[in-house]
Amino acid sequence: MNFITGATGMLGAHLIGELLKRAMPVVAGCRSMESTEESLTLLRFMGFSEEQIQSIQWRICDVLDTDALIRAFDGCSTVYHTAAIVSYHSTDRAIMYETNVQGTANVVNAALSLGGIKIIHVSSIASLGKSNPGQTLNENAEWKNSAFNTHYGITKHLSDLEIWRGVQEGIEALIVHPGFIIGAGSFERSSPSVFKKIKEGLAYYPPGGTGFISAKDCAFAMVELAHSKAQNEAFILVTRSESMQWLFQHVAAALGCPAPNKLASPMLMQIARIAEWLKELLSGKKALITRETVKNASIQFYYDNQKLMSAMPNRTWDLEPEILFAAKYFDSRQPSRVL
Repeated sequence: MNFITGATGMLGAHLIGELLKRAMPVVAGCRSMESTEESLTLLRFMGFSEEQIQSIQWRICDVLDTDALIRAFDGCSTVYHTAAIVSYHSTDRAIMYETNVQGTANVVNAALSLGGIKIIHVSSIASLGKSNPGQTLNENAEWKNSAFNTHYGITKHLSDLEIWRGVQEGIEALIVHPGFIIGAGSFERSSPSVFKKIKEGLAYYPPGGTGFISAKDCAFAMVELAHSKAQNEAFILVTRSESMQWLFQHVAAALGCPAPNKLASPMLMQIARIAEWLKELLSGKKALITRETVKNASIQFYYDNQKLMSAMPNRTWDLEPEILFAAKYFDSRQPSRVL
């Protein structure tokens, strides 16, 4: 049995789909049955039958409740730990540290309590640390405290340490470090929100870039690794490194709208950040641009994916088809116009 924490998120839904394609039993974690609707809608759009969807066993649990996790993991041999908060806003830091770090510690403790469970922990390339702009990082990168690291990156680094602590105490685990995950999901949060922002007429693109992977490829790699001989090691999950301009242009083309065509200079990004801060003060709606998003978007980092490529030499890794699919899903989710 395969358990997925965070099954109502974008990657969680794609993992469900990958396991269903392989006719593997799926146990999916959620905080409430109402929260499953987005994942179920996406799975139907992917073409899964009602029979396949009905085969999913949903179990209500919270990563901050170890006893609930023990009950949820019961009978499962593999746990895909995807549950996490991704935020670059200062007001989310406390809950992000609690969920990402203590939540991972609880997952490890639940697995230790039950025994016989292999954890596939979804970390991030952000947990590898960033100290020198333009550097290429691999799985052996040494964490360094740096002004380039975000609080999200710090929480994922600390959550990695909880996994390695579990390994020392007897569990079997793998850590995967996905890059920017491109895929369909809730367009109100995380990486899919790029589609919404560009559709709304975003005019500027940032100067930086990062490593990318499609949600479909990320889920495929995780399941392959879970059922491989690999154990107690880490893998960077990045198809290739690209600029944010490249991403924005391809998303705009898939949506059939103008692409952002103006480079956001450092000064302009700071002005936009201050404007967002003022708007937040007046409206109470969280700013989309913060000090950390400006920091993230201003620098190009590169990631060595040779370990992943060597592990799966016959896989064709594509980003563009997933952008097109996500754009179709985005269009399907828009309210119909009555003329």
